[in-house]
Amino acid sequence: MGDAVAWLDLAAEWIDRWSERASYALFRCCVYLTMPALVVLVTVDVALRYVFNAPLQWGRDVNGLLLLMTMFCALPHAWDRAYHIRMEVFYVRLSSARRRSVDVLASVAGIVVFGLMGVQGARFVPFMIGTGETGEDLSLPLWPFMGFLSACAFVMVARVFANPAGVEDHLQYLMHGKGGAGAGGPLASGRDRAHADDTAS
Repeated sequence: MGDAVAWLDLAAEWIDRWSERASYALFRCCVYLTMPALVVLVTVDVALRYVFNAPLQWGRDVNGLLLLMTMFCALPHAWDRAYHIRMEVFYVRLSSARRRSVDVLASVAGIVVFGLMGVQGARFVPFMIGTGETGEDLSLPLWPFMGFLSACAFVMVARVFANPAGVEDHLQYLMHGKGGAGAGGPLASGRDRAHADDTAS
């Protein structure tokens, strides 16, 4: 029995470690890749559409894909940093015990919803490869994007499992360095920067 419990503890720790690092890597992908690409593409498309009357035919498809990727990349780290939306008007009025119950319910719902998204996305990938599915105006195959979104959903499930209350102080495996989480850099949260400032003073 003791060996089984120890094995479960090691498995949970491993899930926590890899998913925390994966969620932060996805967040960096969102900040430095997909969101800037989305901003640039929308700006260029608007300029071409209204200034030169020559819009990008594939712009709408790519904009939609980049928007989805940006949202799914940011979701796991947003959960870890407690940036997710709560009904604060009601939540803050609950007792500690009821808040824990609400957190458990939200965590179970998150695991179910994003788990189903991940599974369904993974099931769609072989189908999309077989049918050669592309966008309406975009000739590129769409299965890599579906696979990427499915992977993001599974990372989200792992983060909700490892950090069910969505408390940022629970983070412990991120690399602490310049510009990273907990370092007071541009990607650190306000609480991180305040802690860094207190330490420095």
